[in-house]
Amino acid sequence: MTSNKSLVVNLFKLHGLTARSDGAKYLCELLEPLPKDEHEKWIEKVIEAVQKLPISSTLISKEDIHKAAKEVGTADNDDIENLLQVVDIFRVPRLTYNNERKKFVVAPAIPRDLHGEASDKAALFRERYTVVHQRTCNHDLFRQPVVGTTEEDGKKFGLTKVEYLLGSSCRLQEVVVLGLLTQLIEGQHHLEDDTGAVQLDLSDTKFHNGLFTHNCFILVEGWYEDGLLHANAVGLPPPEAANSTRARMGNVNYFGGQGTVCTKNILKLQQVEQENKDAMFVLLSDVWLDKIKVTDKLRTLFAGYAHFPPTAFIFCGNFLSSCHGANQAFELQQALASLGSIISGYPELITNSRFIFVPGPNDPGPGNIFPRPSLPEYVTKEIKKTVPNSIFVNNPCRLLYCTQEIVIFRENIVAKMCRNCIYFPTSSDEIPSHFAKTLVSQGHLAPLPLHVLPVYWGLDHCLSLHPTPDLIITADKGDAFTTTHNESIIVNPGSFSTTDFSFKVYMPATRQIEDSQIGDDDDAI
Repeated sequence: MTSNKSLVVNLFKLHGLTARSDGAKYLCELLEPLPKDEHEKWIEKVIEAVQKLPISSTLISKEDIHKAAKEVGTADNDDIENLLQVVDIFRVPRLTYNNERKKFVVAPAIPRDLHGEASDKAALFRERYTVVHQRTCNHDLFRQPVVGTTEEDGKKFGLTKVEYLLGSSCRLQEVVVLGLLTQLIEGQHHLEDDTGAVQLDLSDTKFHNGLFTHNCFILVEGWYEDGLLHANAVGLPPPEAANSTRARMGNVNYFGGQGTVCTKNILKLQQVEQENKDAMFVLLSDVWLDKIKVTDKLRTLFAGYAHFPPTAFIFCGNFLSSCHGANQAFELQQALASLGSIISGYPELITNSRFIFVPGPNDPGPGNIFPRPSLPEYVTKEIKKTVPNSIFVNNPCRLLYCTQEIVIFRENIVAKMCRNCIYFPTSSDEIPSHFAKTLVSQGHLAPLPLHVLPVYWGLDHCLSLHPTPDLIITADKGDAFTTTHNESIIVNPGSFSTTDFSFKVYMPATRQIEDSQIGDDDDAI
């Protein structure tokens, strides 16, 4: 034990760290069952994990070593059960900007009331603004020039605060302002930031790509005079590559799930992700279980995948074609039980696949305020008896597959954003790309007024898209689409029941989306 303790202390010193006595002793106890010739290798792994922790001192405590050792054990575990994690959306870490360290850090986990106070509503918009503002300031076009550079190095733009505009008594030319597009007075548009609000003149404005809705953040380029900001051009804030965001945040777990470090940096998971070429996610939305033709098509779907089971089937509501009033919960319970009976006929799927259910707007549960909890236990208890791998998740939902971050949101968000635009794109064919750009640039699933898409004030961070996930599934009742923006895939599987029984299949090893459907000849294409 003494020689091991000396080895621990010396190896920590070689990396510029000092292990406290109780921490070194604790690590020796963990190493005791392992072969002695492997001790140094495992100590090095623990040190590497310690360096990835958000530590503030070179003095390493027992608690730090415990976290690091736990992370090493998790990363080294290649059990298939750990490859796919379902993240509890109500336990998602909340990011906050630290002015002293000039970076986003994970805020301490504190209990939050579902119905917050007025201060929580103010904090909601302030935190959204901080994310967009810091990301914009880090962009090449807005980053402050380094001393010694010349104009030949490229033109830089400076962001002007609303407070500065309001305090000016003369005309200001070529100002660029980042703020929230609001309508404080009916019929008048305003731009609001953390210092104030100014009225906008959009009568002669060029709009860049995107869906410009109320309560979204925009960049306005124009001139200011007599309390009015005349917009020459309006665009969305620039996105930031997820790798750049994570590099500034450090190796902390910002997405949720098991472990304290970001899964992107776990080499073993990267390797498994690339080697597992057969992994796939089947995405379906509007699966109406009270329609006989739908259940027949599902039976065909399961039969087609019986011999090569997907990693998961992701079913998004609504799960009934119409509202059944007081009998809604009972009808859905019976429909899910029937679905369970169908799935039970395919034992390979039950053994190897997960069945994930995301509630829709008309499914039983509390009102459509987000984040929304999963379907009630009363509704799901029967199907769980026959399909143990059925998982009923929140809306929105987060999944971690190896190193890939997946966000699922079941809401008619595209239609709502189009209805609340102040400027509509000239071509409806371009709506998916405009929508994807808006969602990613805002770093949020719901860039809309709270009366259009209500959000619990204290849980607004659960709808955050910062850093940008690898896959965003927005299950909307509109037309299916697949597009990419900022190295992220944004996909809408479309309505399974109201179209030609089409669905999407995601292949994580190649990051490809395949269009599929079940035709009348009962062959999945």
